[in-house]
Amino acid sequence: MTKEDVSEPVEGDTVPGSRLGLSHQRPMIHPVASAPIPSECEFSFFDPGDSRCKEILEDPSTTVPELFAVLRQWVPQVQKNIDVIGNEILKRGCGVNDRDGLTDMSLLHYCCKAGAPGIGDADRAAAFARQLLALGADPNLRSRWTNMKALHYAAYFDVPQLIRVVLQTALPGEVDATCSDFDFGTALHIAASNLCTSAVKCLLESGANPAFRVSGLTVGSPINKGAHWHTALHFL
Repeated sequence: MTKEDVSEPVEGDTVPGSRLGLSHQRPMIHPVASAPIPSECEFSFFDPGDSRCKEILEDPSTTVPELFAVLRQWVPQVQKNIDVIGNEILKRGCGVNDRDGLTDMSLLHYCCKAGAPGIGDADRAAAFARQLLALGADPNLRSRWTNMKALHYAAYFDVPQLIRVVLQTALPGEVDATCSDFDFGTALHIAASNLCTSAVKCLLESGANPAFRVSGLTVGSPINKGAHWHTALHFL
């Protein structure tokens, strides 16, 4: 167990492969599935720009679990289309706070990853995040595997655009929310330890506390895994 509030699944939390037109009130955990890939396809990932993949994406028989599996593919073709794929998931009745059964991540979690430099489109991801939040996405949900909130994912993947969007809906002090998977460090600790200088700068500008101590260490102190939080701060 951790110090943080961990979002627990509701009773009867797994729903069969949801299809177009179905909806439910309570957040659900969708079962695990494989990503649909066109037959006789020369590539091993899903590309919404390919006509065959687009046909699968828009096919009502393609399920929510299958589309979550697509979002797990860490390739630009997928991550730059987080809004296109995400909206297809929502069309199929997926709740805005539903989770992928493999990663326990919500659409907002995936959105915060999708803006990663070099692989995603931060502006498109931020726009989709605003859409999700307007629909009631909960920025305080934590993945039960990583115990990370949306803010932590945005910091880890160095996406200041998503940090700003998430913090717009946050309560005072949420910028310093901790994560047990990072020695109960804050988003600032996570960003600094990964040398995510853009995220570090954004978090500091947003009021993150650089003096927040983790096991007696501040952001400017070395951590036990050999990384140095002060290195990222040095670049500011």
